[in-house]
Amino acid sequence: ALPLSAAPLKVGDKAPDFTLTLPDGTKKTLADSKGKTLLLHFWATWCPPCRAELPELEPLAVKANAQKDGKLAFLAVCISDTEKSRASFMKSESLSFEGGLDQDAVIARDYTLQAIPTSVLISPDGIVKMFNVGMLSGKQIARITDEYGVQ
Repeated sequence: ALPLSAAPLKVGDKAPDFTLTLPDGTKKTLADSKGKTLLLHFWATWCPPCRAELPELEPLAVKANAQKDGKLAFLAVCISDTEKSRASFMKSESLSFEGGLDQDAVIARDYTLQAIPTSVLISPDGIVKMFNVGMLSGKQIARITDEYGVQ
């Protein structure tokens, strides 16, 4: 269970800043996506819906992050897990999207997660545009792909 912090985060709220360390030691923050909309995706290796959803998100994530002048960035936050489990799962599923481990669920608490998977779409000016608890549907993924010109 994820303990709640203050009031739940909702559409229209300012997104909390965060620092996520990637496996190579690089640190990512909310400000790193400046000028782009960020799809921040929370998941865990032990979560069956997450495991089912991630292969569907892989093409969107890889293409979004490959577009230098694109409108969308993707960052995955694996919570309450171990780096060994995260890395092993990513390798076994041939997943290459950018992300890291929030082992103590600090970022998850700041984003007031109640369940995973959860996807948060954050505008270039740091405002929450979408807060989706549960798996993103194929239609939602297609809409995000189309809206942000991910080719």
